[in-house]
Amino acid sequence: MMPKKRVADEKKIKGILEQRGYKGGKPPRGYEVHHTKPLAAGGKDTPENIRVIKTSTHRQIHKNRRARGDE
Repeated sequence: MMPKKRVADEKKIKGILEQRGYKGGKPPRGYEVHHTKPLAAGGKDTPENIRVIKTSTHRQIHKNRRARGDE
């Protein structure tokens, strides 16, 4: 069982995305921000832990995690 869900720091994420060249600090349409190591598992809002991936891929990752009982 994972610990209490933590909330992402949107301001930090926006800054990271701006540094990566994403206009307005937002991923393009059809893409989302994904934490490689979930916040609830001790992941952080850092450039090393944040990826921009397709929305469909993001959904599949979380579906797989739920199926394994990881979230």
